[in-house]
Amino acid sequence: MKSLVIGSTSVIGKAVARELSRYGQVKLAGRRDADIAFDLNSQLPGACDERFDVVVLAAADFGGGQPDDLIRAERVNSVGTLAACRLAEHCGARHFILLSSRWASHQATDPYFGIYSLSKRHGEEVASLYCQERGMALTVLRISQVYDDGEQCRPHQPLLYAIADKAQVGRTVELYGSNDARRNYLHLSDLAEVCARLAEQGVTGLYNCGHPDSPRLSEIARAAFEAFGKPSDVRFLPEKNDIPDLPPFDCGHDLYEQIGFVPRIDVRQGFERMRAHRESLS
Repeated sequence: MKSLVIGSTSVIGKAVARELSRYGQVKLAGRRDADIAFDLNSQLPGACDERFDVVVLAAADFGGGQPDDLIRAERVNSVGTLAACRLAEHCGARHFILLSSRWASHQATDPYFGIYSLSKRHGEEVASLYCQERGMALTVLRISQVYDDGEQCRPHQPLLYAIADKAQVGRTVELYGSNDARRNYLHLSDLAEVCARLAEQGVTGLYNCGHPDSPRLSEIARAAFEAFGKPSDVRFLPEKNDIPDLPPFDCGHDLYEQIGFVPRIDVRQGFERMRAHRESLS
C-alpha cells in the first residue's frame, strides 16, 4: 500500500505517516518540508505524477474571529478539501481519508461553535459529494481533542497541559465555576494507529474517533497529580463562569471492532508518558 498524507507540517499528519509506513511507502504533501508541494489555500491544482492507493488529509485551519480568519478557514477546510479530493483522484487513489473533528457535529447553540466547526462540516460534505460522484471510497474521522507526550499539541489543548504543569510542581489546579465538565482526550499515538489500520483494511464511513472514556475535569486533574507523584489538590472557583459541557461524543465502537483496536492510553497513562518525556529532557 502506497500512501500520501497531506499535512507535512501537521503534528497529526506526521504521526499518521509514521504508522502508515508499516504497510508500505508513505510520502508527505504540503507547503513546507514536503515530498510533494501542495497548498490547501491555493486554487491551483497540485502537480503530482506519482500513484497512491490511499490519500489522507490531516491538515486544517483553525480559524478565528476576524473576517480574514473566516474566509481563510472556509477556503482551507472546505474548498481545500475539494482540492485534496481532486489530487487524490489525479494520483489514482482508491481511498480518501478525511481527518475531521468532533466540532463538525456542533450546532450554532453549542459552546465554542465557530468557523472551525462550520468549515469542517462543509469539508465533510464536499468530500462526500466528490467521492460519491467520482467513485472513490471515503472515510471521515471526527476526532476528539488530541494530545501527545512531546507537547506539540499544546497550542490546541492549553487546559490539559496547564493541568500537567501545575501537577508537576504540586500547585493547586483551579477549575473555573462549579460545573465539573467532561472532556474526551485522545492520545496522538492511538489516533495514528486507528488511521493506519483503517487505511490498511479499507474501512469506509463516518465515525467518531475518541477514547472510550470521557472523564470529568476533576478526574483529569487527579490523574495528573497521581502521574507526577504529587498530592492531589483540585479546587473549583464558583465565583467564575462555569466551564461548559461539550455535546455528547460517543466514540466509534463499530470502527474499533472492525479494525481490531481500541484506543488504549487513558489520561493517567497519558500524563505518565508526558512526565517521562519531560524527565528525559531535564
